[in-house]
Amino acid sequence: MNHVSTILNERYLVPSFYVFFLIYSNIIGIGIMSFQRDITKDAGYDAWISIILSSLSIHIVVWMIYRILGITKNDVIHVHEFCFGKWIGGLFNIFVIFYFLVLALIVFRVYIVVVQVWLFPLMKTWQISLILLVLIYYIVSGGFRVITGMCFWGTIIPFIILFPLNFFSLEFANFNHLLPIFNHSVKEIVSSSKNMLFQYVGFETLFMFYPFIKNPERSQKWAHFGLLFSSLLYLIIALITFVFFSEGHLNHTIWPTITQMKIAKFPLIERVEFIVVSIWLLLVLPNISVKIWAGCRGIKKLVNVKQRISLFIVLVLFFIIANVLKEKIQIERLNEIYSNIAFYFVYLYIPFLFFYIHIKHKITK
Repeated sequence: MNHVSTILNERYLVPSFYVFFLIYSNIIGIGIMSFQRDITKDAGYDAWISIILSSLSIHIVVWMIYRILGITKNDVIHVHEFCFGKWIGGLFNIFVIFYFLVLALIVFRVYIVVVQVWLFPLMKTWQISLILLVLIYYIVSGGFRVITGMCFWGTIIPFIILFPLNFFSLEFANFNHLLPIFNHSVKEIVSSSKNMLFQYVGFETLFMFYPFIKNPERSQKWAHFGLLFSSLLYLIIALITFVFFSEGHLNHTIWPTITQMKIAKFPLIERVEFIVVSIWLLLVLPNISVKIWAGCRGIKKLVNVKQRISLFIVLVLFFIIANVLKEKIQIERLNEIYSNIAFYFVYLYIPFLFFYIHIKHKITK
């Protein structure tokens, strides 16, 4: 490890247990509001099996990522240069940068839609996006430790306040909705698992923040704990949704999680969804910030541009694109394209990189 890396470690590293919050914040974002409808399209109410299967597969991929990064002791930018050389590795790095930034853009744009539907229907897209981008700039420009702090509070506060609201709908639960179990084919459950994958994407930012962790090899257990906790949260919310909604009703409900939270009634709060969507910002901000930081960090290492400059350019592009993507069908189409790319990146490219770097490392030695 060179001298520059040592200085970086002393100034910017975070304790390994914070990986739990980083992984959780990258997985739990805007998708948890509507994932139930997506995964039931193929497997019906057997989709809870898909959540478990997709979670197990992601645990394997996370293990592979740690093995890949453990060889180079650096981020994915360095891994690509080690494996494929400067130029071909550079092309792979450009793809990874776009991969993170497009995912951040999707989360950003979908949250704007949620705000417009549930909070401020008359507010323009440019107004909401400008406010959010100022907050994101403030967080990301503060550096990785600030982002990690946001991930910590973005995990604790929303979980304490929002998670219990899901249980109010159990008053109207019909557990017969879950029967009969195993009523769908393996092909349908696998297809549902593919749809569930999009809810987990974001954990790949581990490729970028790995060098910023103290004793990174010891952080693997925290990454798996963060993934396990996120998976259990998805599973519990899905089961509550399934016993509350009939399949027909769920197919016509765009944001089931918010809808079932509205069941909760409090003496001084008439519109619970206002609180829900507002507090959800604490989940969405770190989710977007980590991905934008990862993209800008990649740009800095690739073309040696100051991170604040690349951050400003990225946020300006976000502002423009968010206002261009006005139609719901455009956002859904972008989401669909990205889901397919993410599927191949997670289940084909990462395993390929895992085997390739081990072979390359043995040959090099």
